[in-house]
Amino acid sequence: MSKFVKTLKQSGRYVTIIGLFIFTFCFAMFQGGFVSWFIFFTLLPFLLYSLVLAVIPLRIQHVVREITPAKLERGEKAKIKVHFEHKSLFPIVFIVVRELDMDERFYKVAEGRSSNLFLAGWKRHFEWTYELENLQRGEHLFSALEVTVTDFFGWIVRKKIIEQPNTLLVYPKTVDTGYTSLQIQYDQGAVATKYSVVKDTSMVTGVRDYQSGDRFSWIHWKSFAKNGELRTKEFEDRQSQSLFVTMDCATSTHFEEVVELTASVLKSIVKRHGDVTFLSGGENRAFYPAVRTEVQLEKVMQHLAVVQPNVASPIEALLRNERQLNNSILILITGQVTDELKTFLLTSSKYTRAVICFVVLSKEQYKQQQGTTPKFANAKMVYITKDMFNQAFAEVNNP
Repeated sequence: MSKFVKTLKQSGRYVTIIGLFIFTFCFAMFQGGFVSWFIFFTLLPFLLYSLVLAVIPLRIQHVVREITPAKLERGEKAKIKVHFEHKSLFPIVFIVVRELDMDERFYKVAEGRSSNLFLAGWKRHFEWTYELENLQRGEHLFSALEVTVTDFFGWIVRKKIIEQPNTLLVYPKTVDTGYTSLQIQYDQGAVATKYSVVKDTSMVTGVRDYQSGDRFSWIHWKSFAKNGELRTKEFEDRQSQSLFVTMDCATSTHFEEVVELTASVLKSIVKRHGDVTFLSGGENRAFYPAVRTEVQLEKVMQHLAVVQPNVASPIEALLRNERQLNNSILILITGQVTDELKTFLLTSSKYTRAVICFVVLSKEQYKQQQGTTPKFANAKMVYITKDMFNQAFAEVNNP
């Protein structure tokens, strides 16, 4: 029905133009005189322009949408630049371009800037820039541009949809959580968690004679070039803790803050060359067994940019079946302490070496929970607010 109405309206515009042409011509013929012919010849160019505009093809080409910066975190703003070319030789008076099917969060911040009017004429190249501010975490899709051209008086209106898909991925906002080697304070006393020794290949401390089994990449080629003897670089030994970071997606309470703390913890651990595994529960379970490099961290961040809560999948059930927990320290990040979670923490020694449970609260909830933190034999629960994320691990190491 809407298509029929659209066709009827467009036909009505053509009839109006032709009718106006016939009316002014007949008026000049029967009335005669300077005034009537002046009116006819004054309207004639506009009428002819409208008729030609109604039939010529619209050649809008080379449409490009650029989004800067390439990587965005929640709360930041993006600059969108749109380029396109008008290839037709026929001059266009007005061109209106607007984004189609933008996310509702864009509508709130675009404030009408997602469309623009151009006075075209014979101009061929067009460029238009607008900004989207205070972006929220998530994957935002740009689908298409709608190009509208019209004559001087709006008698003829032509529209063309140009498919131009783009994706804007907004990551969670991160801060440096100050990750250091963990020494968990249990109710029985302080217990330093075990370390594993690994080679830090970014810190060369010397060279030694080559031994069978040394890696090819460790050979010191400069000394080989001098005396022809194979020598191997020596690296600084570094103590590493095996960490298992888990984000609780089974609760929607403070979920955005939970995602941001998870992203911040992972980024801080990888930055300081920690050995970390990541598990995200929920309907779309995601497991990353080794997150050590920036490339691996980027894959995790892409998941955290789009993850949503799923209350139907409790995190405790996943953790009880996760075998890789046995030799790791579990860092569990949640927004709500349930009875099932307390039960898991009480029996956590069956599944993992130690547990750090970050519970994200509002400022009011944090004040109410002061001095009421429950004690566990194998776990430490840390209440934390958003403005305390930068000292998260300092809270862990505090007695």
